[in-house]
Amino acid sequence: MRGRGPALELYMHRTGLALIIGLIFLVCAAPAASATESLDGTTDKTSPQAPVSVTKTTVEPASLMPGDTATVSIEVTNTGADPVQVTRTFLRDAMVPSIGEQTAGGIIGAGAKQTFTYTVKADTNTHTGTYYPWFYMEFREGGSLSTHIPVQVDETPATVLVTSRPDSFVEGKKEQIKLVIGNPRSSEISGVSVVPFGDGIEAVQTGHFAGAIPPSGTANVTIDVIPTKETTLGFEVTYRTGQNTHTTRAEIPVVFGDAKTMAHLVVNNIEVKGGFGSYSISGDITNAGLTTARGVVVTTGDPAVPENPYPEYVLGSLESDDLSSFDLNCRVENATQVPLLISFRDADGTLYTQSIAVSLDKVGVSVPKKSSESAETAESGLPLPVMALLGVLALVICGVIVKKTGLIDDLRNSRRP
Repeated sequence: MRGRGPALELYMHRTGLALIIGLIFLVCAAPAASATESLDGTTDKTSPQAPVSVTKTTVEPASLMPGDTATVSIEVTNTGADPVQVTRTFLRDAMVPSIGEQTAGGIIGAGAKQTFTYTVKADTNTHTGTYYPWFYMEFREGGSLSTHIPVQVDETPATVLVTSRPDSFVEGKKEQIKLVIGNPRSSEISGVSVVPFGDGIEAVQTGHFAGAIPPSGTANVTIDVIPTKETTLGFEVTYRTGQNTHTTRAEIPVVFGDAKTMAHLVVNNIEVKGGFGSYSISGDITNAGLTTARGVVVTTGDPAVPENPYPEYVLGSLESDDLSSFDLNCRVENATQVPLLISFRDADGTLYTQSIAVSLDKVGVSVPKKSSESAETAESGLPLPVMALLGVLALVICGVIVKKTGLIDDLRNSRRP
C-alpha cells in the first residue's frame, strides 16, 4: 500500500487538474456556441433569459438601385415581465453595408417596443436581387437576438418613350411632342420631372412635373418646342427612389422638311397691266394644303414699291381648297420682274412667307383681252410710249398731207352757197 501511495497521489492530482480544465472549457464554450449559432442562423435566435423578438421591419425605399442609400427600421418587442438591458446592436452586410453600423445599448421595458434605425447603402457593384444584412442584438444578462433583414436591389431604371412627333420639322414652327414615362420598378418613383434640351431648341414650357409614378405605372407628358435649326432634341427625366436622385434621357433628330398637313398657297391667273413704271397686278390664290391659312396678306417686294390704291391686299383666312382673288398696285423702275410676297399664319400663330416671281415684260405677262383693239395692241408687242409716239406722228403726217393736197380748201368751197 505504501508503494502505491505516490502513484495514487499523482493519479488523483492529474484527475483533479483534468476536471478543472474540463469545467473551464465548458464554461467558456457555452457562450461561444451560442454566439456561433447566432452568427450562422437565418431565423430569430433569442436566449431564454430575454424574451425579445423582432416584430416588424421596414426598408425605405422598398427597392434600391446600385449606389442608393436606404433607411432600415427594425422594431423589437419585449414580451417578458421584466425590462431587458441591451448592450449593443448592429446591422452588417458586405454588399449592403450599414453606415454607422453599431448602435449603443439601452433598456427595453416589460411589454414595450423599441425601433432601431440604420442607414444602408447598396454597393455600386450590386445586381438585381435580394440581400440579407444581419441584425444582431446583445443583452447584458447574457444571450442575444439575431435575424436577417431582406433588402431588395433593382437595377431597372425609369423609361421615357416618344409616342408622338412630326414626321419632319419646320424651322420656326411650334411642334408638339408627346412622351410616356414608365416605372417598371417594383417600388414607387417620386418627383418625376421632364426638361427638354438641345442646341437651337426653344421650349414653350421650360419643363413638366409629373409627380409620383406607382410600380408598373405611367405618366403622359406633352412638350411644345420650336426648332431654329436642324439639331438633336433631347428630354431629360429626373426622378427619385427615396432620397436618391436618378436621371434618364431620350433623344430624337430634328430634320427640316415640308409639313404634310400645313397650308400651301398656289397663285393662278396672274394679270399685269400698266406702263411708264406703274403697274397693277391681279390674280387668284388657292389653299391647296390640308389646314387653314390664317391672316393671308399679299404684297410686292423689292425692287417694286407698293402704291395706292392697293399697296397690299388682305384675303383673311383661307380654308383647305378655298380660293380668293387679289389686286395690287406698285411702281417699278428698271426691272423686268417683281416678287409677289404671300404671308399667312397657322393655328399656333407661326408666320410663313411664300414668294413668286411675276414678269413685267411680254414673257409671262397675261393682259386681259377686253376688245379686238386691245388684242392687236398686245400682239404687236410694242411698248406703250412707242405706240403713243407713233400715233402722234401719224396725226402730224395726215395733217401735212391734207394741207398739201388742198382737201381742206375744197371742203370749205363745197360748203359755200
